Amino acid sequence: MSKKLNTQTYSVSMAELWKNSEQLMSEVPALLKAAENTSYEGRTFTYARGGPGGVLPFREASEKSWIALYQVTDILVEHLLHKVPRGSYDRRLALREIESKWPELASKHFYDRYGAISSYVRNNLNYYSAMDLEMLKYEVTRLNLYLADVKSVISK
Repeated sequence: MSKKLNTQTYSVSMAELWKNSEQLMSEVPALLKAAENTSYEGRTFTYARGGPGGVLPFREASEKSWIALYQVTDILVEHLLHKVPRGSYDRRLALREIESKWPELASKHFYDRYGAISSYVRNNLNYYSAMDLEMLKYEVTRLNLYLADVKSVISK
């Protein structure tokens, strides 16, 4: 989902944005399975952590994970602070502010988790870093736990 032109306001409601994030995360397991493809140009390779035929699904899984992560974080920030962050740096500042204002939420470590998950999924989306399929599966599992924690906070 995109933001309105020249604003930091989403073009959809936060409820619709949440549904979009859930839909994106529902597509990720199939992409991770497709990333296991070890064939390329009719040859089969023996890569333990995914093969060359699975590069595009791997990148797409990273992209959808990153989008879901930032959308859900924006929902959390908007719910608690009533503002939408302008980018990743503003999300970090907002998460830090949330942890200082609500000590009971500090135990969920949203700031640390956002930084750790975004580091891997975003780097595999934008840069040519090590494409480790097992690591991406691990980060997607952590992302799903993050989404569940955010949902528990915003549903109160």
